[in-house]
Amino acid sequence: MAFLDSEQMIIILDALESVTNGMENPGLLEQIKDIPRESKLRPYVDLVFALQAYYGQYPTRVREYLTSIPDDSPPARLKPLLFYLAGLAKDPPEGRVDREILKALQQRKSYLETALEEAEQFLQEDHEDSFSDSIAYLIRELYGKFPEASKQLTLWAWEKIQENGWDGGLLDAHLKMIFGDLEATRLKALYSLHAGLPEAWEEWTSFLMKLLHTEPRNEKTVEASLMIWIYAAIQVQVDAQRVQEVLEVLERKYPQLKAKYKKALEEQTARGTDVFVNTVNPPVSSPRRCASPSRKKRDFVQLELFPS
Repeated sequence: MAFLDSEQMIIILDALESVTNGMENPGLLEQIKDIPRESKLRPYVDLVFALQAYYGQYPTRVREYLTSIPDDSPPARLKPLLFYLAGLAKDPPEGRVDREILKALQQRKSYLETALEEAEQFLQEDHEDSFSDSIAYLIRELYGKFPEASKQLTLWAWEKIQENGWDGGLLDAHLKMIFGDLEATRLKALYSLHAGLPEAWEEWTSFLMKLLHTEPRNEKTVEASLMIWIYAAIQVQVDAQRVQEVLEVLERKYPQLKAKYKKALEEQTARGTDVFVNTVNPPVSSPRRCASPSRKKRDFVQLELFPS
């Protein structure tokens, strides 16, 4: 029985690390969720899920999990701090360690906010290289802990590059180092589609070709990307040679998809109507502008139990 408890504790610690380092592992969370309430390890499980809820910004769930942790258990030591960070308590905890953690978090938050202010200042002063360096630093810092937020910031950065008529080459190089070539290409193409830029279809074509040549591929991802490509093709005069290049790759790797979507594209071209308008509606043509990342709904800080 002692061995079983030790094994479970290792899994719980791995799950705890996964929810605090930005690399959440659903498999580990699934393994620990059914540890019985009467187990001495259950308070640690509730702490893991409380932290997951905190990072997901679900204060109600944070409250539920923290309340279920017995006050005499070791994980209860973090309850006052998490109640405060989640906005469930007005006053900060008084413990010395709690104050030190809060101070470190505030310094970290202030440092990132200062970096963002500098990036926006470079933007106003028309300094492309300085803006690109600063915003890339912020994107990289966010990516490990908050990947979706880092990608939203990337879209905002591309919007500002476009508004200022800048080349964007330095930012593009930074993003390829942060995300890798495939994801950086996708994000740039996604912004172009969102903004309705003339080069949007060509950029998405470049992404699609890279995706088709990447191993391993998720077929659902390929099909979704292909649908967006067809949707984008409806909006512009496409390059027939580029279309043929994509179709040739599809013929080799996904012949069924190639036949299905080639026919749809040919029908659309012949009829001059948008056959995908009711079946494909990717969120890439919204007239809404990307919001400035400095205008947050509420404060949120990262609790780094396992700093890298």
